[in-house]
Amino acid sequence: MIRTGGCPCGAVRYTITGPVRDVIVCHCDACRAAAGGPWGASATRRESFMLESPDALVWAKAAVSEHDASRASCRQCGTYVLWDAPARETVSFGADTLDDASGLVVAMHIWVPEGMEVPPAQPVEWHD
Repeated sequence: MIRTGGCPCGAVRYTITGPVRDVIVCHCDACRAAAGGPWGASATRRESFMLESPDALVWAKAAVSEHDASRASCRQCGTYVLWDAPARETVSFGADTLDDASGLVVAMHIWVPEGMEVPPAQPVEWHD
Protein backbone atom coordinates (compact mmCIF):
# COMPACT_ATOMS: atom_id res chain seq x y z
CA MET A 1 0.00 0.00 0.00
CA ILE A 2 1.27 3.45 -0.89
CA ARG A 3 0.50 6.17 1.66
CA THR A 4 0.89 9.90 1.21
CA GLY A 5 0.91 12.83 3.55
CA GLY A 6 2.05 16.33 4.23
CA CYS A 7 1.43 19.50 6.16
CA PRO A 8 -1.92 21.36 6.12
CA CYS A 9 -0.71 24.12 3.78
CA GLY A 10 0.54 21.57 1.21
CA ALA A 11 4.13 22.85 1.00
CA VAL A 12 5.49 19.59 2.49
CA ARG A 13 4.45 16.35 0.78
CA TYR A 14 5.77 12.82 1.19
CA THR A 15 5.10 9.30 -0.09
CA ILE A 16 5.57 6.03 1.81
CA THR A 17 5.94 2.82 -0.18
CA GLY A 18 6.44 0.35 2.68
CA PRO A 19 4.85 -0.66 5.97
CA VAL A 20 4.12 1.94 8.65
CA ARG A 21 4.22 1.47 12.42
CA ASP A 22 1.32 2.00 14.80
CA VAL A 23 1.28 5.35 16.56
CA ILE A 24 3.44 6.11 19.59
CA VAL A 25 2.48 9.29 21.42
CA CYS A 26 5.42 11.20 22.91
CA HIS A 27 4.78 13.46 25.89
CA CYS A 28 8.35 14.79 26.28
CA ASP A 29 8.78 18.52 26.79
CA ALA A 30 10.43 18.98 23.38
CA CYS A 31 7.68 17.22 21.42
CA ARG A 32 4.97 19.07 23.33
CA ALA A 33 6.70 22.38 22.58
CA ALA A 34 7.17 21.57 18.88
CA ALA A 35 3.67 20.15 18.35
CA GLY A 36 1.68 22.22 20.83
CA GLY A 37 0.87 19.07 22.81
CA PRO A 38 1.80 15.38 22.86
CA TRP A 39 3.05 14.27 19.43
CA GLY A 40 1.52 11.14 17.88
CA ALA A 41 4.07 9.64 15.50
CA SER A 42 4.19 6.72 13.17
CA ALA A 43 7.33 5.55 11.37
CA THR A 44 8.51 3.76 8.28
CA ARG A 45 11.81 2.37 7.06
CA ARG A 46 14.06 5.07 5.67
CA GLU A 47 14.18 3.48 2.20
CA SER A 48 10.34 3.54 2.03
CA PHE A 49 10.07 7.29 2.72
CA MET A 50 10.27 9.83 -0.11
CA LEU A 51 10.12 13.52 0.69
CA GLU A 52 8.83 15.42 -2.33
CA SER A 53 9.70 18.90 -1.10
CA PRO A 54 12.80 18.88 1.13
CA ASP A 55 13.36 22.64 0.75
CA ALA A 56 9.96 23.29 2.37
CA LEU A 57 11.29 22.02 5.71
CA VAL A 58 13.21 23.77 8.45
CA TRP A 59 15.40 21.37 10.45
CA ALA A 60 16.45 21.87 14.08
CA LYS A 61 18.54 19.61 16.29
CA ALA A 62 16.49 18.08 19.08
CA ALA A 63 17.53 19.79 22.31
CA VAL A 64 17.63 16.46 24.15
CA SER A 65 18.03 13.25 22.17
CA GLU A 66 19.89 10.04 22.90
CA HIS A 67 19.76 9.38 19.13
CA ASP A 68 21.20 12.70 17.84
CA ALA A 69 17.82 13.43 16.29
CA SER A 70 16.51 16.47 14.47
CA ARG A 71 12.96 17.76 14.02
CA ALA A 72 11.57 19.17 10.79
CA SER A 73 8.71 21.63 10.46
CA CYS A 74 7.08 23.21 7.44
CA ARG A 75 8.77 26.48 6.54
CA GLN A 76 5.39 28.04 5.66
CA CYS A 77 2.79 26.80 8.19
CA GLY A 78 5.09 25.61 11.00
CA THR A 79 3.59 22.11 11.30
CA TYR A 80 5.93 19.64 13.01
CA VAL A 81 6.24 16.90 10.38
CA LEU A 82 9.33 14.72 10.95
CA TRP A 83 11.67 13.39 13.63
CA ASP A 84 14.82 11.83 12.24
CA ALA A 85 17.81 10.18 13.86
CA PRO A 86 20.36 9.41 11.11
CA ALA A 87 21.66 6.18 12.68
CA ARG A 88 18.19 4.63 12.96
CA GLU A 89 16.63 2.51 10.22
CA THR A 90 13.33 4.41 10.44
CA VAL A 91 12.09 7.95 10.07
CA SER A 92 9.16 9.16 12.20
CA PHE A 93 6.38 11.39 10.92
CA GLY A 94 3.35 12.95 12.53
CA ALA A 95 0.48 10.49 12.22
CA ASP A 96 -1.84 13.46 11.77
CA THR A 97 0.06 14.41 8.60
CA LEU A 98 -1.00 11.21 6.80
CA ASP A 99 -3.71 11.70 4.20
CA ASP A 100 -5.23 8.38 5.32
CA ALA A 101 -4.19 6.88 8.66
CA SER A 102 -6.72 4.05 8.51
CA GLY A 103 -5.58 0.86 10.18
CA LEU A 104 -3.23 2.61 12.60
CA VAL A 105 -3.93 2.64 16.32
CA VAL A 106 -2.27 4.35 19.26
CA ALA A 107 -0.10 1.55 20.65
CA MET A 108 1.60 3.36 23.51
CA HIS A 109 2.50 6.62 25.20
CA ILE A 110 6.10 7.49 26.12
CA TRP A 111 7.68 10.12 28.38
CA VAL A 112 4.36 10.48 30.20
CA PRO A 113 4.40 13.06 33.01
CA GLU A 114 4.12 11.59 36.49
CA GLY A 115 0.52 11.33 37.62
CA MET A 116 -0.96 11.43 34.10
CA GLU A 117 -3.08 8.41 33.24
CA VAL A 118 -2.87 6.95 29.74
CA PRO A 119 -4.27 3.72 28.29
CA PRO A 120 -2.13 0.60 28.78
CA ALA A 121 0.39 -0.11 26.05
CA GLN A 122 -0.63 -2.40 23.19
CA PRO A 123 1.63 -4.45 20.93
CA VAL A 124 3.17 -2.22 18.27
CA GLU A 125 2.32 -3.55 14.81
CA TRP A 126 3.47 -2.68 11.29
CA HIS A 127 0.88 -2.24 8.54
CA ASP A 128 1.23 -2.55 4.77
